[in-house]
Amino acid sequence: MNQKLIAIFLAVIMLMSLLSLFFSGSPQQSSTDTAINYDNAPGFDSIPGAHVNHKFDSIADGLDITPKGATSAQYLDVTRISGTPLEAWAANAIQPNSTYNAKLTKAFFVDYSNDASWMELHTISPEIIAFQYMLSPTSYNGYQLLIRENGIFNAIGTPLIFGPQDKVEDTIDVMSGSAEKSDEFDYILSYADMDSEFQRVTSDTSFASQYYIDLKQLETGDYSRTAIYLDIVNSTFEKMGQFEANSTERGVTYDITTDENITKIVVTGNFYIISGEPVE
Repeated sequence: MNQKLIAIFLAVIMLMSLLSLFFSGSPQQSSTDTAINYDNAPGFDSIPGAHVNHKFDSIADGLDITPKGATSAQYLDVTRISGTPLEAWAANAIQPNSTYNAKLTKAFFVDYSNDASWMELHTISPEIIAFQYMLSPTSYNGYQLLIRENGIFNAIGTPLIFGPQDKVEDTIDVMSGSAEKSDEFDYILSYADMDSEFQRVTSDTSFASQYYIDLKQLETGDYSRTAIYLDIVNSTFEKMGQFEANSTERGVTYDITTDENITKIVVTGNFYIISGEPVE
């Protein structure tokens, strides 16, 4: 095996080892999509009651209607990653198209580790009702919820709210102003740009109080990976400095900045190389 093949093999190993840091999610259905049938499917307006109408272009937008207590969240613009290396990477991290029998275009997931609960937000195209459901016998705060399989509920709109009944209802309460939104990550997200197709933030780390990461394709075809740490531990900070020192040998560039208790590291280069760069 020549040196180039060895380098690629090692990069793949590093890439797979980092997947658990980048992606988490709710109990998922099978990732195998069923055939999409748009024929004669009714639109969202076929569901009575109020519909969700909220800006949904970033992780911050998702957290704006997320109930308090979140320990991690992630956002993925499924349309933007289509046909890119990130598409295969994220394939098992989001609900399959068969969840709605329509194309998933954006997805958001939030985890509540303290009670092992979760909630998701989705947008689909076209906005049709092409899945099995039962109407909830009573409405909640003006919303007519849809009961899905395995005790999962949907609230219709843009975005769709998807999850256990209590978390769907809690999210409606946030939108109505009767409950507080998640603000756990407001500080660290103030250092991030909200224009990346993949974004994740979590407080479940051993190397910082909180940790944010995103991936964005650049016009050149390369990618940038931004990692932001709140109260980074010394050993991780020193390790990142060591990787910056010899980054040109690996064909990537590092930009490390600090501001009080925030450390921000932007790595730029080929997707498969930067995704293998360590984060802790």
